[in-house]
Order: sequence, then structure tokens, then C-alpha cells
Amino acid sequence: MKTNKLILSFVALSACVSIAAQTTFDAAKVYEEDLNGTARYVAMGGAMSALGSDPSVISHNPAGIGTYHNSDLNTSLSFFGTSVNTDPLYTSYNQGVGNTGDNARYFYSNNIKSDINVAYDNLSVIFSGSDQGRNYVNFGFSYRKLLNTDRNLDYLDKYFIKDEHNPEQKYVAYREYGDHQRNKVNSYDFNISCNLSDMLYLGWTFGILSTDTWSEGYFYDYFPSFDQATIADRDYIVPEYYDKQHDYSSADKMNSAQGTGWNMAFGAIVRPVPALRLGVAIKTPTYFKQELVYEDCLYALKDVQKDGKSFSTSTEYKFTSPWSLNLSAGLTIDHTAIGLEYEKHFTQRSSLSVGNTRLASQGAVDFRDYSTFKMGIEQNIGNLSLRAGYNFTESMFNDKKGFTFSDTDFNDSRMDFQIDRLGKSRYFTAGLGYCSAPDYDGTQFYFDLAYVHGVKNSVLNVNEYDEDVDVNYNYKSDKVMFTIGWNF
Repeated sequence: MKTNKLILSFVALSACVSIAAQTTFDAAKVYEEDLNGTARYVAMGGAMSALGSDPSVISHNPAGIGTYHNSDLNTSLSFFGTSVNTDPLYTSYNQGVGNTGDNARYFYSNNIKSDINVAYDNLSVIFSGSDQGRNYVNFGFSYRKLLNTDRNLDYLDKYFIKDEHNPEQKYVAYREYGDHQRNKVNSYDFNISCNLSDMLYLGWTFGILSTDTWSEGYFYDYFPSFDQATIADRDYIVPEYYDKQHDYSSADKMNSAQGTGWNMAFGAIVRPVPALRLGVAIKTPTYFKQELVYEDCLYALKDVQKDGKSFSTSTEYKFTSPWSLNLSAGLTIDHTAIGLEYEKHFTQRSSLSVGNTRLASQGAVDFRDYSTFKMGIEQNIGNLSLRAGYNFTESMFNDKKGFTFSDTDFNDSRMDFQIDRLGKSRYFTAGLGYCSAPDYDGTQFYFDLAYVHGVKNSVLNVNEYDEDVDVNYNYKSDKVMFTIGWNF
């Protein structure tokens, strides 16, 4: 029985060795970006880089700040809630069957919902100054929360193994996994841009980022006692473990990282006719520096009982995010504005280094280049504006990558039981705006409201030797955002 068990379970190896390095899976936690900023920007799905005149475009196309004719000050607040479930959702009352036969796997996950949270999402100020009539030089600063995720994942399954001495006899084993993640990235952007006769806009942005990621998880792989087992499983209890649970592999672990980064973006918008704006921008990689702290407690590993003492280590890393190309278009017809946007992220060019050792090929192994599509519309009716949008981002990970860490020079000795491959994300948005004097080129007050429904997919792999358990998770969020601002 133990021989078969050894083949089936090779879990929590990270708990008995010093962590060797950061991985692409750690770095990817700060690569993703929420749809966030001002309520107007969010309500239009983020498709405003060519239309401009919104501080949230500052890092996507810096030339969009050049379209301001007046100075601007605004701030944003949001209320949001989240839920996490499997796809499809299996519960203890409706268990899913992974496969059939002697090793049939049954699994389920709870639908975990968060409380209502409050976030301070944005603070921006734009100073606009004219020179010789229709030529402007603008300066801008924007704080924006790029990423703010807080999610709980859980997973439970059971499977059967044969007794190596009696193939007719099989025994039940239970496997439980849980993980709580918090990933936060803030961006502080400084911009200088110009407007040349309302025909050409140019801009440059320098960004400073702060990162804070944290996760805490557990993995328990055990033979249940009679009292722990369900009624259907009590005929398959291992006799020597009848009265007490026996841990085969059992570990708790924590992983956190804090750091900073910087990047630059260059952009241009051309206006060939008054109703049309076409934009292009290039964003450099973000150059990150982080300190990663790892801690674990190992209670059992491959049927060998451990002391459960805490082990911890920390290492400093440098890595780069993808560089990106942004193409955008904005069309204004009477009181209607339409924005379209496409971003290409060249993830395979990302790199990771520890000290003077650089692994330039790691991104090419685990990542793939991915795209973001944005579209939005705004209809102005007197003092009111109605808005709607859609935002879609592809997965940055290659399919079926990440089962082990042996594909890197750094990570021969590291194998976490958690591997989280971020998938595609979708946002559906709507909003309402009020402006005190929309047709007046002077001081005015505005208030914007946005609603966002987001769905992110993630494939979480429970890493086992010769057998991989993939669970598809949906991370859903609902957010209401408010922005208040002044043009002056």
C-alpha cells in the first residue's frame, strides 16, 4: 500500500528544503492589473487612451494627458465584494467525479464569499498651461491602485488505493487544500505632455510601483479514522488507522513579498480629423526588486512523521515585467464618444535574477505573450453622461505549464503544493456621470459613478508526483466606484 501511495503523493517537498528562488508564478502575482482608476475610465472598460482627458490613461498612453485644456483634481473610492468557486461548482451534496475505476476521484469546493470591502483607488491632479494659443504643456500626477485581490481557495477530494499485498482490497484516502491570497500593487505616475494645435499630442510618464503579496496555505493528505470517514467510505478504512487519523503528507506554508519597481511609457495621439483620434504608446518593462519570505511547518512527508517546527528563509530578487504596445482609437460624434483599444504584452521577454545570476529564458518557458481588448461608449445628455464598456485579457501562462519547477535553473529543489496559473479575465462595466457645466471651458464640478462585474479564471494545480490535480476557479468581483472632481 505504501508503495502505491508513494507513487500517488509527492507533496509539500518545499517544506523540507530551503527555498531556492522566486519563480515565474511568484512574479506573475504583480504582473496582472485590475480594471481600476477613475469611475469614468472604469465605466468605459478602460478604452480611453486615445480619447484622453482622464488621469487613468497616464501609464497606458501618456499623450492622453496632453488633451486636457484645463487643470483637474479628482479622487475615487470604491466598495467591493468577491466570491470564489470552482467551475463547475461541486459541493458536499453534489460531488463531481474526476475519473472512474479503482482510483476514482471525488472532489468539491465551497463557494467562499468575502465581506464588503472599501478601497481608496485613485488620486490625481493635472496642471494645464497654454503657450501661444492652442499649444499646451501639461503636467500630471496620479496614484492608482493597480491590483487589489483578496481571495480564499479551498479544495477537498478523496481517492482509493489498492493494498499492495491484496489487490482485491482498496483503501480510502482524503486530501485537503486551502489557500488565502492577498496581492496589492500601487502605482505613482508622473507625466509631462504637450498639445500641438489640437492635432498632435505627445507624452511621457515615469512610474514608481510598490508591491505587497502574501499567501498562506495548507495541504493535508491522510488516511481518515472511522469517525472521520463518510458512511460510504467506512468499508475502506485502513485497519491500523481505524481509531485515529494518519497523516501521510501534511504541511502549512506562508509566502510573502514586498518591493518596489519603476517603468516608463511614451505615447502619441494624432487627430487627422476633428472627430477621430488615433493613439500609439510603448511601455517599458517594470523593473522590480523584491524580498521574498518563505515559512513552513512540516508535520509529515511521504509517510514519515516530522516535528512540525517552523522553518523560514528570505531572499532578494530582481525581475522584469512584460513590455507592452498600446494601439487605440477614439471617435466623437456630436455628444457620443466611442473608444477602442488593444494592448499586446510581450511576456516572454521578462527575466528573473538572483544576485548576478540571470535566467533570461524562464519567461519563454512558462509564459506566453498575451493581449488585452477594451471597448467603451459614452453618451452625453445635457449635464448627464451614460457609459458602458467591456474589457478582456488573455492568460499569460502557457497551457499545461507549471506542474514542477524543474524547468528553471533556480528551482531544482523547490516544489510547492500550490501552483496558481492565472487565466483570462473579463470585466463588464456601466456608469453614470454628472458635470455642472459640460459646455463651459472653465471651473466646473463633476461626479461619476461606475459599476464593474469582473470574472477572473485561475487553474490551481495540486502538485503531485506522476499525478496532477487541476481545479478551475472563478474569482468574481462586484464593485461600485465613486469619483469626485474639479476642472479649474
